[in-house]
Amino acid sequence: MTLQTELAKIRKKDFSHVYTLLGTESYLIETFKKELKENVSLDEANDLNIITFDMNEIELSEVIHEAETIPFFDDYKVIFVENPYFLTAEKKKSDLTHDTVALEAYLKNPLETTILVFVVSVEKMDERKKVVKLLKKESLVVDVSPMTEKTIIPYVGSYIENEGYSMDKQAFERMMYLTNMNLSQMMNELNKLFLYKVESKQITKNDIEELIPKSLEHNIFDLNQYVLGSKPEKSLLLYQDLLVGGEETIKILSILIGQIRLLLQVKILVEMNYQQSNITDTLKIHPYRIKLAVQQSRPMESKKLGEMMNELIELDYQIKTGQIDKELGFELFLLKPR
Repeated sequence: MTLQTELAKIRKKDFSHVYTLLGTESYLIETFKKELKENVSLDEANDLNIITFDMNEIELSEVIHEAETIPFFDDYKVIFVENPYFLTAEKKKSDLTHDTVALEAYLKNPLETTILVFVVSVEKMDERKKVVKLLKKESLVVDVSPMTEKTIIPYVGSYIENEGYSMDKQAFERMMYLTNMNLSQMMNELNKLFLYKVESKQITKNDIEELIPKSLEHNIFDLNQYVLGSKPEKSLLLYQDLLVGGEETIKILSILIGQIRLLLQVKILVEMNYQQSNITDTLKIHPYRIKLAVQQSRPMESKKLGEMMNELIELDYQIKTGQIDKELGFELFLLKPR
């Protein structure tokens, strides 16, 4: 079941007795929780009927006991079960005993006034387990997996529009880049942008640059572009800014090696006629990072990338063996004509 379909049902007060949220996208999980709590019409002053159990700390028997108890002066009781590792293949050393047999009995006959929500923040459950098979049968499984580029763009675009704001294409693409197309981070940044542009309701690329901070990886991505684009002055200035900001040369060098390695891998796979989706599957890296790497590596030659990779590895070795001062060595690399 898709999240949007289920949220529409919840807004109509059409609740299931048991939900299983399956996936790792925290924003979608929190959105489901918020909508559910708002629509079950619980007394705001009475939080006794909204309960969260952490299975790393509490035994499952306490969850079942609470689920079998009628709500306190309300129509419903909502129970969130966090970290239910007994539904996955994860092995934990713990003194806790989780009675899955009791859970199986409850799933076959849930209390109508209890809404039980299992928050399974993994990609998949262990379907070899009897309790998992029964949970999939008796509960409503809601997909809260990270969105793909194909789904996240219209989702965020609709959200911006529904909030009464507009954002041009350049600004939108820059926001996706700076948030690594991470939905949770993107929505957090949008809240800041909405407050910043509350009067005009128009968000520009300059607004994105001012409010969304660059990570070290993003700065080194820019550094990488300057190096590959033969812009030594800009690359040196950015490197010095990073040092002033407290970054270490060895760390910068390590990330730069990783980025050049990715470009080289992507370039080779593209030359082997791999499609972008095949490259993502092969390298096990976020699709948006692969998309950017494909774009950046397109004008580059594999030979040049390979030579730069070898040069960086050699520089790393020289620095770590004391053959050259780290800052001097890195600056000489940046200033080398290409």
